Amino acid sequence: MKVTRLSLGGQLILNVLWFALNAQSAALLPIVIPAQIVLFISSTQVGSASQVAFLSWLMLAAAAITLFMPPIIGSLSDHTPGSWGRRRPYIVIGGLLLIASTPLLVNAGSIAIFLAGLALLLVGKNILTPAYQSLLPDRVPVEQRGESAGYIGGMTILGNVVGLGLAAWLLSGLNQHSLNANLIRTNAGIYYLVTAVLVLLGVLVTVFGVREVPLLTGIAKEGTASKKSFGRLVREHLQGWITPWHNFNFTVVFLTRASLMLGLALFMTYIEYYFASVQHVANFVVVTGIVAILALGGAVISGVISGILSDRIKRRAPVVCVATIFMSLASFAFVIFPSGLVAWLWPLGVLFGLGYGAFSSVDWALSIDVLPCLEKAGKDLGVYNASATVPTIMAPVVGGMIINASAAFGQTALGYRLVFGAAALFLLLSAFGILLVKEQHRGNITKEEQKDVA
Repeated sequence: MKVTRLSLGGQLILNVLWFALNAQSAALLPIVIPAQIVLFISSTQVGSASQVAFLSWLMLAAAAITLFMPPIIGSLSDHTPGSWGRRRPYIVIGGLLLIASTPLLVNAGSIAIFLAGLALLLVGKNILTPAYQSLLPDRVPVEQRGESAGYIGGMTILGNVVGLGLAAWLLSGLNQHSLNANLIRTNAGIYYLVTAVLVLLGVLVTVFGVREVPLLTGIAKEGTASKKSFGRLVREHLQGWITPWHNFNFTVVFLTRASLMLGLALFMTYIEYYFASVQHVANFVVVTGIVAILALGGAVISGVISGILSDRIKRRAPVVCVATIFMSLASFAFVIFPSGLVAWLWPLGVLFGLGYGAFSSVDWALSIDVLPCLEKAGKDLGVYNASATVPTIMAPVVGGMIINASAAFGQTALGYRLVFGAAALFLLLSAFGILLVKEQHRGNITKEEQKDVA
């Protein structure tokens, strides 16, 4: 089926759920979860080695869920027949689970309830997101991929601003001299409630506003005509993981994005604890929020513009390269200027944001361009998600080991500087690695599109 061009309204409707999802998740790692950990892992100060270790193990468990679910859900959505469309059922199921996690997180009076709520939230997000992201190759024509990726970047960034601003405002009363448990419980609960409402609205707009063509009857019958043994299903799933790696461009984009996400995860995971433990900033939550919002302000400027321009230039990879170098320079500043950084938050935040905005928009278009087959976009994008998940597994292990080893020798500040130095290095490797992508043409087309061209 030939994909028609999207109007401005169509682009906004298609991408509005990115705003809601990022408003909910943006502040969880840098602000909300580290603050809630204080309720369960007590210490003389925020950012202690024990709290860092707990956060690291928590991220490790979460990433394990995120690693294996997206390819499975994406593959299922590729082959789901029915008048409601391929992606819509999973968007609804995932959205309901996300919302169902809210009561547990709001009433997290014990660590068991807190972990159960986070687990439910993660499962819901990993059902919703693989199906939702597959709507992009489904509904966007080749010549609009950069533009649509720009809207994704814009919505993502705006969601980040709202989530981080809300969390920083709600938890601004938390500082090294006032670790108020009631304030953390109440205001973290408000954060979860508000963002759950945003997710609900985003799901409703997507489900009722995006026109999705059901899977062709013939294909549906082909996929369901015969009963497959469990062993055959396992072999097909494993083959689904292996096949995309035969494509050189997919492999390069995957590895470079993984390097970038590792650098980003190392930087964002420990930034709040860094301000609390090393910089000794009393209102460390507010400062973390300011850094993030400044960065995202620069990202709003570069995100949509870079996405639209990438449709008009021959190659997208150089744009990603320059954007990533900006992020690396901002991260490296935390290594060479370990003290007095608060005065440099504005330029550092904007510098990081300019890079992040350009990367987040153009990267989406580039990832769609290098997919081996758009007919299996859900499965392949699910595999591609591992480029963000694997670094999320590695970051807490690497960062936790560095910080805890340094703390054992009374050099906690040095540990944080080493972590940020590693982040800058991985960002730099990603910047130059992306130039290896061979962009010979602008994306793949489906068999139906090939017939139209013929």
